[in-house]
Amino acid sequence: MRKYIILFFSALAVFCSCGDNTPDGILDEKRMADVLVDVHIANGTMFMIPSIPDSLYKYGLGKYLLVFKKHGTDSAQFTRSYKYYTRDVEKLVAIYDVVNKGLQKKSDSLNKIYLKQQQQPQKIKPENPKPVQVTGPAKPRPNKLVKDTVKRIKRNVIPK
Repeated sequence: MRKYIILFFSALAVFCSCGDNTPDGILDEKRMADVLVDVHIANGTMFMIPSIPDSLYKYGLGKYLLVFKKHGTDSAQFTRSYKYYTRDVEKLVAIYDVVNKGLQKKSDSLNKIYLKQQQQPQKIKPENPKPVQVTGPAKPRPNKLVKDTVKRIKRNVIPK
């Protein structure tokens, strides 16, 4: 009888451990992959910001908050989820496969748009859109040196 009780509780422990043991407050794998795609895009946009003191905090914090708001999470839940998935390498590799596919899909769509824009003929914009109005022959404007020279010549050459 004792063997059956031990066997029963051992089997019960094995069956209970087979279930999904994801703790509460952890993002599921699909949602985590979506958040990571947007986080990596935000990281890529931060590359072009000059690295002066507090610039990453000033410009980056808003971008990350928008990402978390878009996905209905916060930075604490994201951090907990990321730490949880880093403990299980197989899950993390599966998540990053989805992330790579998502980033590649977005990159391909942007490249397709760029190629369409390059194939369209470029419209040349005029540099000076206002027409030039010509009213008559322009009078030459002598500069100050020429005026002074003419005055000196008149004073010395022409007698009174």
